[in-house]
Amino acid sequence: MIQIRRFFTLAIASLFCVFSYAQHSTSSPYSMIGIGEIDSKIYGLNSGMANVGIGTYLPGFLNNTNPAAIAVDSSFFIFDVSLSGSLSQYSAAGTKEYANNENVKKVAFGVRIFSKLAVSAGILPYSNVQYRIQSDAYVEGRNNEKYPIYHEGSGGLSKVYFAATYKLLPYLYAGVNASYLFGRINKSESLSNQMVQTISEIDKILFDFGLMYNKRFTNYSFSAGLVFGYESKVKMKHYKTLSSIGITETETSTYTSLPRNAGIGFALQNSSGHSHKMIAIDYKFHNWANIKSPDLRMQYSDNHRVNAGVEYIPNYRTARSYLLRIQYQLGAYFEKSNLVVNGKKITEMGATAGLVLPLKGNYTQLFLSADLGRRGGAGLINENYIRINLGVTVNQLWFIKWAYQ
Repeated sequence: MIQIRRFFTLAIASLFCVFSYAQHSTSSPYSMIGIGEIDSKIYGLNSGMANVGIGTYLPGFLNNTNPAAIAVDSSFFIFDVSLSGSLSQYSAAGTKEYANNENVKKVAFGVRIFSKLAVSAGILPYSNVQYRIQSDAYVEGRNNEKYPIYHEGSGGLSKVYFAATYKLLPYLYAGVNASYLFGRINKSESLSNQMVQTISEIDKILFDFGLMYNKRFTNYSFSAGLVFGYESKVKMKHYKTLSSIGITETETSTYTSLPRNAGIGFALQNSSGHSHKMIAIDYKFHNWANIKSPDLRMQYSDNHRVNAGVEYIPNYRTARSYLLRIQYQLGAYFEKSNLVVNGKKITEMGATAGLVLPLKGNYTQLFLSADLGRRGGAGLINENYIRINLGVTVNQLWFIKWAYQ
């Protein structure tokens, strides 16, 4: 009965956090294209390691990057909540603007069903739209006269997922992830007393797959992971409102595609004495070049991203110094974006640092990380940003086999 009450308490807390997803966190002008700015972060214990995860197998880690790496002990129930806030500076043609965003980013739980089967479910952001841009157009027949056009957008897509990991062999795991994408994107263009407003709605079920090899030696463990997702066609329903003298509403539908993707990752861990060290690297590819951009001003190109990170725990068993039990993390990343603007590719790079603070005998972990990065390119709008991620992972002992009745 206690376990049932705990489950419903966590379920209610999860639903409360789900409703907070009405606000999507970005302020990027690049989010005006298609379904918006894709959010590739995992917002978990590895956020201080540049969000590596494809080849990372860690006990008590709900891995949203590789569905084959859900590492849940048979006696525990894991609950995971993450929040993120960012401050961005946008610069172009000698002008600078600032924007800040904050929101709940992840709510998830995991549990082991059988000795070889573990499952996880939760909600994450998938894409974000938030921009306000002013452009100028010439009055027809008068080359010296211009009028302003205002472009605004908000919303984005969220992803509810259910993932399962199955142990095929002593060192080999297979996983599948079923995701439901849903959300609404609001866009408008206005000039003078005229405005065109478009509301786009999307709902789609996707699947992706993973493999994980994890081998333990005396003091070392090595893991390698693969992930794959197929190209999927997505229907978008558009509701357009034209307001000038009167108001007219029209409903249309268009189709876009989400690209196939593949990734590979490796991690090496060392636990000598009571210290722990880990180094990990990921590479992921999205085949956006085969997808047609809905905006002629921008095109899609293949997306490449490399993440790398290290972690160090001086002494995870000592009771004399709390500082020795903290996980210290560093990471770096580089990405070639899926967007090409005026023939120029957008790149992104940055560095991360984080702390994982053990609480309540290491069963609860509080993690804090910072992400300092830059996105853009020569002759483009450049964004310098700092993101702060905060979260908690609770490993609660739910399933106990009593020795005596």
